[in-house]
Amino acid sequence: MPRVGNAAVTRPHARPGVTRDRIGEAALLILDGASDESALTMRSLGSALGVQAPSLYAHVSGIDDVIDLVHERINASIDLSVLEAPDPLTGLRRFGHLYRAAYGRHPVATTMIVTLPINSGHALVVYEVVAACLVRAGVPTDRVMPLMALLDSIALGSAIEPFAEGFVGPSATYRPDYPTLAQALRHRRRRHIDDDGFSLGMDAFIDAVTSCTGAT
Repeated sequence: MPRVGNAAVTRPHARPGVTRDRIGEAALLILDGASDESALTMRSLGSALGVQAPSLYAHVSGIDDVIDLVHERINASIDLSVLEAPDPLTGLRRFGHLYRAAYGRHPVATTMIVTLPINSGHALVVYEVVAACLVRAGVPTDRVMPLMALLDSIALGSAIEPFAEGFVGPSATYRPDYPTLAQALRHRRRRHIDDDGFSLGMDAFIDAVTSCTGAT
């Protein structure tokens, strides 16, 4: 610490510099604490980073660029090495669970991400590795894209639209007008419905893969 005469001079801690990585981190935190996407603006992002919104444009081109940084952070949390498993089907199943979990932790961000074009390297590399695993499993090239679309629908759909949460009352409240539905709700614990539904979806996906390969 520098001194002036015998007195120590305390300097304020420097504010961490704004970087694209910090912008992505701050944006994801804003969305995770929000009920909808309107919470993320250049102004709210600047405030979270302790800077004026116009200064952010030295690092990003706009809000779509910010969402791409959020997308990149979520993709980086997925362990793609599972797709290199000796058994491709095991790798695909494991990836599906990791994929759903990664996006399920950030539902508001995911609702924004799914509307954007798939043209960033960090997104394309995920699909490249999945496609390579499907081909390694024996899937013909002309079936790879439909199968990846199916996997996206199962994993991302489950991540952003929890099904069981829509049924807010106890099963008995549905009985007078919807007796079959009430009985179905009574025989399944709510907290397991979405996980069980996702597992059924992944079973269907693996069945679709094996039907393309001719495996039994």
